[in-house]
Amino acid sequence: MKREEYLTLLTEQIRCRMARPGIEAEISDHIEDQTRVYMSEGMERQEAEEAAVRDMGDPVDVGVELDKVHRPSMPWGMIGLILVLSIAGYLFQWMIQRRIFAENGDTFFNPSRQFMLMVVGIVLMIVICFADYTRIADRARELFLLLVVGCAAGMSLFGLQINSFRQWIALPGGSSLNIPLLLMLTVPLYAAILYRYRGQGSIVLLKAVLWMMPVGLLVLSCWSLWMGAMLAISYVIVLAAAVWRNWFRLNRKVIMGILVGTAVLLPTAGAAWIMVFFKNYQQARLLAMFRPMLTFLNGEDAVDVSYMTDAVRAMLDGSRAVGESTSVLNGDLIPNPSELILTQIAAYYGVLVAAVITGLLIFLFLRFLRVSLKQRNQLGLLMGTGCAVIFLIQIAVYILNNLGLTYLGSFCPFLGYGGTGGLVMYILLGLMLSICRYKNTAPEKMYEAKSVFLP
Repeated sequence: MKREEYLTLLTEQIRCRMARPGIEAEISDHIEDQTRVYMSEGMERQEAEEAAVRDMGDPVDVGVELDKVHRPSMPWGMIGLILVLSIAGYLFQWMIQRRIFAENGDTFFNPSRQFMLMVVGIVLMIVICFADYTRIADRARELFLLLVVGCAAGMSLFGLQINSFRQWIALPGGSSLNIPLLLMLTVPLYAAILYRYRGQGSIVLLKAVLWMMPVGLLVLSCWSLWMGAMLAISYVIVLAAAVWRNWFRLNRKVIMGILVGTAVLLPTAGAAWIMVFFKNYQQARLLAMFRPMLTFLNGEDAVDVSYMTDAVRAMLDGSRAVGESTSVLNGDLIPNPSELILTQIAAYYGVLVAAVITGLLIFLFLRFLRVSLKQRNQLGLLMGTGCAVIFLIQIAVYILNNLGLTYLGSFCPFLGYGGTGGLVMYILLGLMLSICRYKNTAPEKMYEAKSVFLP
């Protein structure tokens, strides 16, 4: 049997189309290696190739065995946990807002809208789960630029200014898109861009910084400092993971030291810049973020910001392991309840309930991080790591907020009211599920050494 006939019969047994090219190339290489061995023993090439093909075994049997290994595997456990957290998050929001409405006759929580957003998000997540995530790398640069330029144009043409911040794009029907939350989608795209640069040298560091800059400038123009810091740290971690995997032929110890220093210095430099060049209002907000005991600084704005941490501590001081707190505050007194859902769960239903929700959140994304780091496909490794890291950072900040240790406006997976954050969350969850699903089938790709910014 000729090599082409053998490979055709073998790959016909592989049901996953994504896996076929890689398997065909690998088997063909094995046949070629064995053919060369036989030729070195004196056989003619045709005779040697036929002997090598025979050594591979029956193509149908081999193909069936390979099909068992190279087959998409649905991560049902993770999907089940996502559904549990989605429903639990919705129910806790609904129950808490019902109590606030009963006490004050007013709430901005719309249960039907939030339920519809959850359903749409889950459907979107499942669709993305079945999609081939490796195709993103083919258009990662274009998608990255399209997202950034689209957000900038939307902010310029249809931007909404709320509380002195221009972070939203107005949509028909009174809805809006949150620009900083949309930019979370750039993290896996950034990972895919770095994947295209494998094999290049130190020039990659310059390219990596240039790709960060448009997002950094856009976030600063939105005055979303916490999201800017979170995105910067996420980018640096993704770049560090690529360097550690030795993609770019660099001195890993030196570069890793530089990246760690950068991750520490960037937020510090940003804070110093605000303290030196901006007015008392921005300075007071920054100080209040990291001085939760602050009750008064430079006027009423500082008092308003520190009030959030005071409210959190008051609710937690009387909390019990299970059951309602002895000092539950009037929920209407909290300016943005969606940022303190864990605190309210602890106050209304007990610390253990809040701890279980927190534990499940951390477990889910640590599990995603672990699966990503063990990926054989390098693109899946880096994209999955970026998605998991950005969620883990958000959860860490959210926990600090809900412990009264600081106050940084933040979004928490499954516990936020906003439509933009929820949809972005489900898109990234779908991407991570796709990476898990195709962990045994996704092929590696090679790209030419060129960039949108640099030749």
